[in-house]
Amino acid sequence: MKRIISSEELEVCEEVGRGGFGVVYRGVLKETGKEVAIKQIDLESDSADIFEVNREITILSECRIPQITRYIGSFVKKYKLWVIMEYVSGGSLFDLLKAGPITDERLVAAIAKEVLIALAYLHGQGKIHRDLKSQNILLGHGGEVKLTDFGVSTQLSSNFSRRNTTVGTPYWMAPEVILNSTGGHSYKADIWSLGCCVFELRNGKPPLQEHFAPMKALRQISSCRTESDFWELIQTESSKNWSHELLDFFQKCFVMQPRDRWSATRLLRHSFIKKADGISDEQRKKDLRRLITKKHLWDQENHITKTKRYYAPTEIQKNQEKWINGGAEAHKGSSRLAFDLSSDNENMPLADDKSSPSKTSPSPTPSSVYAKNEGDGSNTKQEFIRILNRVFQKMERRTNLMTEQYDQIVQLNEIFFQLFITAQSSDSPNDSPNRILAAQYLKYLFKEVARPSSENSARQQLQRLILPSSLQNTVVSERKPFEKSSNSSTLDEINRSLLESWLEKMKTN
Repeated sequence: MKRIISSEELEVCEEVGRGGFGVVYRGVLKETGKEVAIKQIDLESDSADIFEVNREITILSECRIPQITRYIGSFVKKYKLWVIMEYVSGGSLFDLLKAGPITDERLVAAIAKEVLIALAYLHGQGKIHRDLKSQNILLGHGGEVKLTDFGVSTQLSSNFSRRNTTVGTPYWMAPEVILNSTGGHSYKADIWSLGCCVFELRNGKPPLQEHFAPMKALRQISSCRTESDFWELIQTESSKNWSHELLDFFQKCFVMQPRDRWSATRLLRHSFIKKADGISDEQRKKDLRRLITKKHLWDQENHITKTKRYYAPTEIQKNQEKWINGGAEAHKGSSRLAFDLSSDNENMPLADDKSSPSKTSPSPTPSSVYAKNEGDGSNTKQEFIRILNRVFQKMERRTNLMTEQYDQIVQLNEIFFQLFITAQSSDSPNDSPNRILAAQYLKYLFKEVARPSSENSARQQLQRLILPSSLQNTVVSERKPFEKSSNSSTLDEINRSLLESWLEKMKTN
């Protein structure tokens, strides 16, 4: 893929991430239609560290393996640095684990293996990630596992950088990083962090997070003298059921002395990681997609909705330049100045913003639909969501879905969820109760398909492909009453036999 050097090559869409460094947007390359991630860093912000940013760009541009997010280009535009990277659509492991831990150890091993391949590659080039955690491990809808965020990589001179003191990171920090030992630390610090990530995959949360605040967790880790001290601290109820191979893997990662800790290359040969060899590539991808779907379903059941913030470029500098260069003459024929008010309403794109994806009001989110229909009752909504989830799970179990079909059904499920809104049918009396819009649509669909048609062979074929067998028998009986059909069930034969016996008795009487 060619380097991107200008915003003119991009269409910037909705926000997908935000942090102290800046904002990440989803973007689309105008030439190819391929999705990309756009990290915008405000160079005038106090939190912006140009040296860390430059280090991240340098490292990303040198990485050439599928397990690390690909760098596509960077440029400066109006006080902001734009860094263009590969877009990974499934989200981070940190977000996916909100729906619960991964109980299948083979899948845990498969994810750990991909991260280890990335670490072995980095360490082989003399690079250290230094901020390995579940937020920096991304999953794609195609089953990819990718390592990202190299903002503090290879920074060995200052172990307590601003990046390492952010909330959450301490749970993944190695003891030598916390203690800030005079000798610094090596790539083995990444191995300790990897052990914390694998622990999090299996447990749902990283070590100590369930019992200690971040800074107290740092003190607890630094006070450990032996591996057994640390393991006693992080024991959980669920860990009693973990396999011997997994526990041994932790013993190779959670070693207090970095020189005795296993390397990434050596861990790739560990018996626990070898469990991943029992899963085919196709099955691994399907299992990883199931993780993403599980999170979508969990969001629905817990009414978690994300408000989409659309990108709106600032107009202040452009207006200043117009006034300075052309004065009032530059604004002849213009009724107003297009100053940027996006900070007052971050959810709406500017009306005159050419790069905004839509000029119409955004579609209502599920939560806003519910707000307008409080009469439906939260219990019915919750039950409707459970039914959708059960239907989806049945489809997944009983149908051999292709990747594209799987994703389309996920989208269909979300559409049904959004259509949980009541509407009055035009062919019903005004005093009749409203019906759910999604159910009305399905009702009309099935009624139209089930309409009897003795001459239309295409309609009959559709009925066999779409309708349940019970409805098919009803349609057949309406089309040819009292006539035997190859689609008739045993119960239909019994009913017909009883009816014929009753008619014979009536004739004799």
